[in-house]
Amino acid sequence: MLRKSLLAAAFVAAAIVPTASQATPFTVEALANASHNAPLDTGMVLDAGTTYVFSVLNAASTFWSAGSDQPYSRSSTAAGIDPVASGYGQNTDLGFTANFGELVGEAGGVFFHIGEGTSISGYSGELLLMYWDTEFLDNSGSQTVDITTPGQQGVPEPMSLALLGAGLAAMGAMRRKKA
Repeated sequence: MLRKSLLAAAFVAAAIVPTASQATPFTVEALANASHNAPLDTGMVLDAGTTYVFSVLNAASTFWSAGSDQPYSRSSTAAGIDPVASGYGQNTDLGFTANFGELVGEAGGVFFHIGEGTSISGYSGELLLMYWDTEFLDNSGSQTVDITTPGQQGVPEPMSLALLGAGLAAMGAMRRKKA
C-alpha cells in the first residue's frame, strides 16, 4: 500500500510540474534589420489564438541610432525617436506609422508596435522584427527582445518538488496507518 501511495504521489508531483520554458531572445540590429533593408526573420510562426509578450532587455538604457546627431539627436531606445521633442516626426510606410527608430514587428503582412515592450494576440504568420527606418545606411546599435507566452512558467526548484513529494508520501503513509 505504501508503494502505491508513493507511486501516486510521484504521478501527482509530475502532473503539477510546469513545463520548462525560457524566453526566446532575439537581437535586432538597426542597420542590418532596418525595415527597408532585411527585417530579422525570427523563425517563429505566430498563432492568432496565442498571446505573445515582448520584453526589451535594458529597455531604458540601451540605445540605437538613426545616424548622425546633426541637426538633432537621432539616438533612441526601442520606443524610437520622440517625434515631438526631436522634430524628427514619424515614418508612415506600407500603410503603417511608427516613430523613426522604433522596434516594430510584422506577422502575416501586418505590422505592430513593440517599442520598449508590449503583448499582442490575434496575429498569425511568420514573425519579423525590425528597426523602423527608410534611410538605414547610417544606422547603428541593437536591441534585444525576449518573446514569451503567458502560460509559460519557469522550472520549479528541486527542493520544492522534493518537499511536495515528501508531503504527499507522508499523507499516503498516514492514510495507510489509519486503515
